[in-house]
Amino acid sequence: MSDTAKTAAKSLPNLKQQPETGPGTPVPAPYPYADAPAFSQTIGSQPEGVPLHACMGLNSCKAADRYGKEGHKDPVTGQMVQNDCAGQGYCATAPAHFCHVQNDCKNQGGCGLYGTAEELSNPGHNDCRSLGSCAVPINAERFSTNGPNQGKSVWARARKVFEEEIWPQTRGELLNKQEMGGLDAKCTLPDTLGPPPEEFQGRGPSYLWISDDNNDRGNMTACGSSGTSGAGGCA
Repeated sequence: MSDTAKTAAKSLPNLKQQPETGPGTPVPAPYPYADAPAFSQTIGSQPEGVPLHACMGLNSCKAADRYGKEGHKDPVTGQMVQNDCAGQGYCATAPAHFCHVQNDCKNQGGCGLYGTAEELSNPGHNDCRSLGSCAVPINAERFSTNGPNQGKSVWARARKVFEEEIWPQTRGELLNKQEMGGLDAKCTLPDTLGPPPEEFQGRGPSYLWISDDNNDRGNMTACGSSGTSGAGGCA
């Protein structure tokens, strides 16, 4: 691991220390996300009128996450459950893409390796299709390579931008849409966002979780520097 990568890793809060391994090499047991639902390669059906989003904890409504209205199986109880609130959903609902400018819509771009300082300071906050920087989902290992967030967690920055800039505006837009009948009536729109899933708070979804403990790297679409920020995207 490079000195830059080591510095970036140390800056991520609550990051469990794992043995260093090369890309595609399984990390020794125990698997750290056994209590989290398995990452889904498909995206569940979404509540009506809810915008798609770039990663974990950036959702605007209950049941608006990777598992959708169908929910996910709780690894402990075995019951099917949904995320309960805006801001605490599991992972991206935006169409998977591998790199810079490949996003389909507003607020669906990731960030981290390529892009201007402004783009890398505003992950998940692009204005339009093809204006997003880098892939989704935004894996926890990805760090900004330029701008004020250089060397720091992209996901943590994306969550902060969502809380402070995106959510206040989006909430107002969704309240108006709900009044007009264009948003699922069950979608509550709180002033304060719910916390991201406990297993990933402070850092976002690790590539170990997205790739099922490195067993299936085909699930990993987030680009970045080899072995540190991604898993082969942007090739």
